[in-house]
Amino acid sequence: MQLIRNILWAAALAMSSLAAQTVSIQLDGTDFRLVGWKPVPEPAEGWQSLFRVHVDTPDAPAMLGTYTPEPGALLFHPRFPLADGMTYVAEATLTDGRKATAILHTAARDLKAETRVEHIYPTADTLPANILKLYIQFSAPMSKGEAWQHIRLLDDQGKTVPLAFLEIDQELWDAAGRRLTVLFDPGRIKRGLVPTNEMGSPVTEGRRYTLVVDKTWHDARGAVLVEGVEKKFVGAPSDRTPPAPKLWKITAPQAGTTNPLVIRFPKPMDAALLERMLEVENIEGTITLADQEREWRFTPVTPWRSGTYHLIANNLLEDISGNHLDRAFDVDLAAAPRQAATSTGNTTQTFTIH
Repeated sequence: MQLIRNILWAAALAMSSLAAQTVSIQLDGTDFRLVGWKPVPEPAEGWQSLFRVHVDTPDAPAMLGTYTPEPGALLFHPRFPLADGMTYVAEATLTDGRKATAILHTAARDLKAETRVEHIYPTADTLPANILKLYIQFSAPMSKGEAWQHIRLLDDQGKTVPLAFLEIDQELWDAAGRRLTVLFDPGRIKRGLVPTNEMGSPVTEGRRYTLVVDKTWHDARGAVLVEGVEKKFVGAPSDRTPPAPKLWKITAPQAGTTNPLVIRFPKPMDAALLERMLEVENIEGTITLADQEREWRFTPVTPWRSGTYHLIANNLLEDISGNHLDRAFDVDLAAAPRQAATSTGNTTQTFTIH
């Protein structure tokens, strides 16, 4: 009988020990909490190697955020707000090799769709085969961490172009969260690289493409877009010629007016960079773009005065193929080694107001 009591007592202790080691993953407001975790020093690979959270979609990247060890728990605080009505997967790997997974849902709110895509740049319907980037401009701040679930490039057969974009975890948003920079994979644009040789450029001269932005993308409130958007374009020959400021056409307004100064470019320029890398020295005003980013208009706050003015362009200003003012994006180093130097300084032109 005593032997039986000892066996039962040992079994009870074992069950108690297992219960103490039981772990769970909980959604605590805006934080994900790994409960029952035995504290250990942070791994060399970071806490994310032990505990990661991602949106419940195929191949979704781990969410960015911060980790805080607590007594008996490891807390993950996402960098960006969670979207309403979304499903998240939290996965933990314990030091003894056990794994824990939880499917967690945020509450859905009946939010009215108000946000829409305002612009997709470049606005031209013919784009060079070595196009470097696109900009998607929204009417209000968007959610973070789900862009690659809602953007795709289709070819003229309606098939998704594989690995067209550089899908980095750190999405490239402006400070307001309204403009997303979408980079084509540079490894498939620059000549001589393995991805280019094996897969070719995502865009081919003469073929038709459609950029699709899904309606199901959530804005910062958690509401979906008013509608999905498609941008259709045709691939044109690659452009590897740096923009030439000496070819820009400057049309100066009359003194005493607030009419815009107009700059015409021979080819489309990078829309976002035109807003911050081209300016009239010491003059405040507003900038608008026209004619598929071939025209830059500067309207001063106060009327123009007679005199000479300086138009200053940062040499990092690019065309839509990533060519800077003083060097091409894709350079044959053997043929033109000096062009590979990093762009620095400004290019200045003068104009006169009468």
